[in-house]
Amino acid sequence: MSNTSYLVSILFLLMFFFTSTFAKAQLLWEISGNNSKQKSYLFGTVHVGDERIIDYASNVYPYMDNSLTVAGELDLNFMTSILAIGYVMSPQDSTLSKLLTKEEYQEIKPYLSKKIGELAPFLDMIRPVFIMAMLQEKEQEEYAKIEKKTEKNQSATTEKFPALDMYLQNRARKNEQTVIGLETVKEQMSALNSTPINEQARELYNYIIEKSKPKIQDSVKVEQNDTTLVKTENSNPMEKLISLYLSENIELLHDQISSEFEKETYQALIVRRNIQMVKRMEEQMQKELTKENRKSKKNIIFAAVGAGHLGGKEGMVNLLKQAGYTLTPIFFNKKEEIKE
Repeated sequence: MSNTSYLVSILFLLMFFFTSTFAKAQLLWEISGNNSKQKSYLFGTVHVGDERIIDYASNVYPYMDNSLTVAGELDLNFMTSILAIGYVMSPQDSTLSKLLTKEEYQEIKPYLSKKIGELAPFLDMIRPVFIMAMLQEKEQEEYAKIEKKTEKNQSATTEKFPALDMYLQNRARKNEQTVIGLETVKEQMSALNSTPINEQARELYNYIIEKSKPKIQDSVKVEQNDTTLVKTENSNPMEKLISLYLSENIELLHDQISSEFEKETYQALIVRRNIQMVKRMEEQMQKELTKENRKSKKNIIFAAVGAGHLGGKEGMVNLLKQAGYTLTPIFFNKKEEIKE
């Protein structure tokens, strides 16, 4: 697994655990006004690699491809991955084996070996939050294979789709568009590490113990909207996440997960990052355009960030409104647009 893949799995972890509501549950927003010379767009992603997600995202291509700059939370390139490595390692006095009791560490070692494979011996040196991200990515891959085998009644394919954020940035680079990050590696890694490392270890231990239990069938119900047909019941947590995203029912997703986290954790991982990312978007939207760019009439910036950053009173949609911009939800089924 590449370093960049680990970085994307960290983004997935954030999306899976931290999501908030936003008006009308729309994923794509047009941004105009406040002396911005040309339009910009904000798109809520899910940090998952799945054929259905990639297909759904094709709706945004006309808006993204016609933008001067494409922005993600991070610029997901090789150098970003190298810079992130320094934030992944645990202090020598706070390795996983030292944070857990000897019995607890021995209890979870078989699970880690099974899921991570040949890299398992090195996990003791990695911060627990990033081990969690690796496990989430492995879980995603396993569920994807099961789903393909079930749906097609054939052997599971080894085909793997990149996470949506990576896919969009790769497309932008092929289109020779400028790709930037709305955060630095230091900013995002610091947010991830805002939870004390001993608490990270405890959460990881509890997660593994829970995952090791026999699976119980459960379900999530999602209403069908005008744009996407989704499954209404599935015991697979990855399928539930995908179904909720495709239905654009962000409120239901928020209701299911928001109660698990302390206020300060939410502030660190969502709110403070929202403020920073909006600031960086504004820098792009307010900068002086070249004569060529003005003549092109292209969108200034297409920002694609985890959908959890869009909603709530301190979400990016509301922060942009407070800054004086007009935000218009874009409906892929050509519904009448409503300016806000």
